Amino acid sequence: MSGTLLKWLVVFTGWQCHNAVFQEFAKEAEALEALMKDKALASKVENAEVSQLIRNGWWLLCRELVLTSHGLAGFGSLEKAVRQEVTQLKLNADDLLLALSPQDDSRIGVVRCATQWAQNSSAIFLSIKFAHRWSSPGALKVQDEKIEVSPCCFNFTASGDHSQLKKRYALDLAFYGEVDPDHWSWQLASAGRMTTEIRKRTRANWPRLLESKSKPGNLQQWDSMQERWKSELKEFDRQHKAATKDAESTEGVEAAEEEIHSTGRKKCVDSRASPFSSAGLVTRLCEAYWPVRMETKKKGKSSTWLVLFHSPSEMKCYDRGDECQRVKDRWEAVGRKVEQVSEALVGAVDCDRHADLCQKEKVGTLPFVRRYRNGKKKTYYGEWDIDSIMKICSAWQVTHRSVSRLRPKLPSAQCDTCEEVAEAECVSRIIFLCE
Repeated sequence: MSGTLLKWLVVFTGWQCHNAVFQEFAKEAEALEALMKDKALASKVENAEVSQLIRNGWWLLCRELVLTSHGLAGFGSLEKAVRQEVTQLKLNADDLLLALSPQDDSRIGVVRCATQWAQNSSAIFLSIKFAHRWSSPGALKVQDEKIEVSPCCFNFTASGDHSQLKKRYALDLAFYGEVDPDHWSWQLASAGRMTTEIRKRTRANWPRLLESKSKPGNLQQWDSMQERWKSELKEFDRQHKAATKDAESTEGVEAAEEEIHSTGRKKCVDSRASPFSSAGLVTRLCEAYWPVRMETKKKGKSSTWLVLFHSPSEMKCYDRGDECQRVKDRWEAVGRKVEQVSEALVGAVDCDRHADLCQKEKVGTLPFVRRYRNGKKKTYYGEWDIDSIMKICSAWQVTHRSVSRLRPKLPSAQCDTCEEVAEAECVSRIIFLCE
């Protein structure tokens, strides 16, 4: 190779090192062969030359240089140079790929941000992730942030990129109550998130974040933040209750309790073959959601709960056995009829899936029916032909006030159906349900 050509090659490839080891080689393969023959060359290479080799795309040579340099005195500085150069190359490559994505705003995809929320009595806290789900990867940073807070709403938009595609990130919330648009703040956080604090117009414990009772699938509670304010909210509720003791129930309290029960019901998942595996007239119950111990005004400890403990495997539900269908039909009939004549609630526990609860409650032979109210429980051993029972219950218009009048009629005998026995036996069943 002539001196003129070598000089031109050095200028063309950008060699800037005074003592470059590999500048005399026109091809990577030749340089790599030289290094393989003489490993000592690795100790003579300067960091600036390694950076230039990376920019030239001599990856095989660079890789062998790094592997050979392990244990050498200058490896730390070499590692830093390699990381800096590779990081910059990645950024440049990402920018190039990003240029391929649509630039017209109308063609850029919109991502509805996943959100977690918490509250104290005077403010709400939002943690917003630049992704459509909290568990999904998203943009690590955004630009052109626009945030507006009005008395009713929160609106956020920003631009970002993920997987080399431009995205528009947005979040629009209509709050349960009014907020103060003059007192709020926001800041970017780690892992592609931002946090926001917004003051409430008036102090309150909101039963939910949004005005609508329907909740987006990517909206969750911010558990760690909510735990921080748990005691403050509890004290506020105590003071608020004392100040409004004459008003036993409000729409806000009812909505909060409904949210508690709605969230709780989702925690109870039955066996696939359970006759009550899907939502319906019969509420699925489990240890995670056991309302007979809950201190709520409705659907809690003070309510009357009729609970069926059952075993899908024993009833051969996996084979669609007759017993399984019979129990399902009868207990759903209980749910329909009881709702018509009383305020009692009807639930079921799958003892195959929730064996610990069934053991704790010391249930007997399955299927097993028990009534709960005010922390007390009573097992029902009679025939639960609910159509017959409710026919008489409806005819007599049994109420809580009539129970004491009917109690003297209670017999000790049992019966198979209400149609085959004296009126008094049916009275005992009605009292069990309605008392």
